[in-house]
Amino acid sequence: MSIDQISKPNLRKLFTDFFYILILATSILLFLFTLNLGLRSFQTGKDLEVFCQAGRVIAKEGNPYLTSQLGLELSWNYPSALAYGFYFACPLFNLEQNYIWIYTILFLLGLGLWFTHKDWLYGIILCSTGLFTLGWTMITGNISTIEFLLFSISIFLFFRKKINASLFVFGMFASLKLIPILYLPAFLILQTNTKDKIKAIAWSLAGFISLLLLSFITSPHLFTWYLRQMFGLIPNQHNPLNEFEPLVLNQSLSVAILSLLGLESQLEELNLIFSLGIYILGIFALYSVYKTLYKPENHFVIFSLAIILLTIFMPRLKPYSFLPAILCFYLISKEQSNLLKSLYLILLSIMPTIFHLIYFYTENNEKIFAFHQTIFLVVAAFLLIFNLNKKVSP
Repeated sequence: MSIDQISKPNLRKLFTDFFYILILATSILLFLFTLNLGLRSFQTGKDLEVFCQAGRVIAKEGNPYLTSQLGLELSWNYPSALAYGFYFACPLFNLEQNYIWIYTILFLLGLGLWFTHKDWLYGIILCSTGLFTLGWTMITGNISTIEFLLFSISIFLFFRKKINASLFVFGMFASLKLIPILYLPAFLILQTNTKDKIKAIAWSLAGFISLLLLSFITSPHLFTWYLRQMFGLIPNQHNPLNEFEPLVLNQSLSVAILSLLGLESQLEELNLIFSLGIYILGIFALYSVYKTLYKPENHFVIFSLAIILLTIFMPRLKPYSFLPAILCFYLISKEQSNLLKSLYLILLSIMPTIFHLIYFYTENNEKIFAFHQTIFLVVAAFLLIFNLNKKVSP
């Protein structure tokens, strides 16, 4: 073998590794620059202000579901038991001042369950910078990292065969914002028989209603107000069902499609039915991927892909709601080549962050920039599935 034959593969590997390190560095530096800009430019922590204020109102036996009692423009949309939790947590940890550090700890706890010595750097950078979703969490003060920790614990238990505990924790995670219960098909698709599926549904529902039941026990007079708020029956205040402006805060595929078709003015009338149709389409896409990739040793891959696909087809998707999908993307891409991981970082970290900067800090507010998170997740998911399909093809 000649010296040229030996040096060419080494040179190719050296170039690929250098490119990978360059992409890793670019992703984290661009994220930190954009996060710092956002923390200085926007009124930050507004969501957390709602949580802490709800705690103060409920402690005084007030009604946190009325914005008139909150004294804020945004409304409280969560089970009342959570407000009691924030009543204690906000002053104990000085949460409104320290939430960024506490959220970072919660995020790293959830991510740390999945680290190995080889891929920890890729995991931290992809999951922290991916789709700028953690950045959105830090800017808004939303509780997405608390949800992320519960989700991570749930799937950690799931793949260690602690199915009942896993589904119960998943139900608790879903009960915080209700919509995540639509991740349930990802758990069900791996159950081998009807009895196991029914058992999985029962345990997830037990976890789901636990927080609601606790809320009813601790403050029964507020439970009907919670239902009224969730269904948009309290007039003249912000409600999640009719929150369509600005468009960048609605990353669901259904809103993106309707908006790109020029139907923004009809979102309130059309989106409910259309989004449910999109979600059903997502179930069929999930089943198709399952039939294509199914092997007993592929359970981990199929579950992770299911979470990614169900995220894409969710009826309601906020900019800070992508952490479960990004975690699952990391879990099934970490064993791939450095070149592919570089492409994923470009698609999920660098390009979305650049589009975020263009949308918020230039005069360009085209719809493609408004829905950049959804668009880039779809493209990256196609690339991921294509490479996985090549790997399992005979």
